[in-house]
Amino acid sequence: MTFLRGFIAYCVVATVHVVSLAAGWDDVASASKFSLMPALILGVVIARRRPFSRPDYLLLAALALSWLGDIFVADAESSSFLVGLAAFFGAHALYLVLFLTAVRSRRIPGLTALLIVWWVGLLVILRHDLGFFFIPLAVYGAVLAASTAAAFATQRLIAAGAVLFLASDTALAGALFSPSAVWWQSDVLIMSLYIAGQGAIAAGVVRARNAPQNTASVGE
Repeated sequence: MTFLRGFIAYCVVATVHVVSLAAGWDDVASASKFSLMPALILGVVIARRRPFSRPDYLLLAALALSWLGDIFVADAESSSFLVGLAAFFGAHALYLVLFLTAVRSRRIPGLTALLIVWWVGLLVILRHDLGFFFIPLAVYGAVLAASTAAAFATQRLIAAGAVLFLASDTALAGALFSPSAVWWQSDVLIMSLYIAGQGAIAAGVVRARNAPQNTASVGE
């Protein structure tokens, strides 16, 4: 029960954020967006039943960097966009290390090589819209694909979270750089995927770390 209670605050903030986005309550949406990662960090601290060690701090650091990314990644035309992109790059780099070490339980499936197709395809589709951001987005996409692939060597919950995160970033890239790709309530879908992805990753890592001898597998 402690595990589930730990993430109540995150679920509440997430619900408020998605509802406020759908309703067009901009002030509430902004405030709740910037409260998402702090609430998730709190959830991790509460749900983790054992003393913290290096992998736990890696998770907290990844969430803290994601919080900075939430603050700065909003407008591709803003000078702060690259700051936010760098923060999310750091978060995924930490996830990559975490997935390949502390919570890894099997080999990375060969099918994850399809993520290379996703990476190349996205860059090809957006190549005329990215301009200066082509190289930064290519580098970010590479680490995103790598961390997603690594997640498949862990628990199902972590892998699902990584896929949701990737889906959110894919939709966000289209919304930011290709205006024709924006659809009604696209921000609701993007943030819903992001919220679910981050929550699943955090909960999955904590569950794996709480497990006896830390041996949770994708196939369980």
